[in-house]
Amino acid sequence: MRLLSLLLGLCLVIATGAQAAEIVAFAPGPFAVGSTNLQVTPPAGRPLIDYLNGSKDGAYLAAILAAPQAVPQLQLTVPASEPGAGAVAGKPLPLVLHILYPTRADNPRPDYAFPYKDTGDAVVPHMQGPADKPLLADSAAKYPLIVYSGGYNTHGLWHLGHLKTLASHGYIVVNLFHGDSRAPGYFESVAMREVGVRAALDYVLRDPVFGPAIDRDRIGASGASAGGLTVLAMLGGMDPKYPAHNPRDPRIKAGFGVVPFMGASFGIWPFQTKAWHLGREFEGLAAVKVPFFAVYAEKDRNVSPDSIRAGVRRLGGPAWAVELAGEEHILSAAAEREAYAWELTFFDAFLRGSAEARAMLAATTRVSGGGKGTMTYTSAGK
Repeated sequence: MRLLSLLLGLCLVIATGAQAAEIVAFAPGPFAVGSTNLQVTPPAGRPLIDYLNGSKDGAYLAAILAAPQAVPQLQLTVPASEPGAGAVAGKPLPLVLHILYPTRADNPRPDYAFPYKDTGDAVVPHMQGPADKPLLADSAAKYPLIVYSGGYNTHGLWHLGHLKTLASHGYIVVNLFHGDSRAPGYFESVAMREVGVRAALDYVLRDPVFGPAIDRDRIGASGASAGGLTVLAMLGGMDPKYPAHNPRDPRIKAGFGVVPFMGASFGIWPFQTKAWHLGREFEGLAAVKVPFFAVYAEKDRNVSPDSIRAGVRRLGGPAWAVELAGEEHILSAAAEREAYAWELTFFDAFLRGSAEARAMLAATTRVSGGGKGTMTYTSAGK
């Protein structure tokens, strides 16, 4: 079956001839989207952002949930053996998950307007009530899963519109509220993220409704900025300083990163943070054997474009990189949509096994309607 899929993809590439096909623009798919509960009671006298991002005094989203028993959440414990665990090692930390999924067109559950305005999309679709179970579009179907890790000190609402659209294309999506600001330092937050993604996968695969509905051979991970580093670690990206530590989660079959952080030194000596989690020459990426796709920004001052150009060349498996001309670390709305069009095509290719999507990746240099993206690297033959 795999050989047949590849042959069909090759035929589609040949059929395009000299004119490259275009990736379809990122837009809502055919499914309505349902959501687990995320209702909160806004805190009195304190900004809501302290709970969304977490705070060093322990404030976190779990404390203001209106129906905590209805919200997917777990207690996260970072082992002392995790590189960078530091002061968070062994301390139980709550981790809130938000799960979006394809639902029936006649789902009667109302949307919920999350009471936070500083975000692009705060409407939680067809949200489950405290006594509700997930209402999947087809209870007998098996769905691909995407676990999502956002940028450092961002929260799940930043990415809500993007992830709703992924779910509308038939994916179950697990969004982590990392709560980075709870960590006393940067390295602790990196450790929390790695352990958190693994624990989130354990949680959703054990869930009595979501677990049986997930195709365990079609699990992907996506992330932005620091979330891209988290994804690379889950794919097997190793820190050469810790050769005995293998972060790879073999359940994850493909990874995607928007402006993915691959390593840098921050600050001025002697107060410098050396964050080379994958090696100074990105040699730790050679252990990544599954497909990875990076979209990066030409004028990014936070995540060096040069680091991504160098990093993708060290990946040990199929890899792609697209540069967005003129863009900075925080992408424009149009550039975000362009990046997400590549993301959806990539996951359709490697989680759904779509021969057409694979042909698009082989033949395409742009997204429909024009745009700023140019494919600067591919090693699809690895």
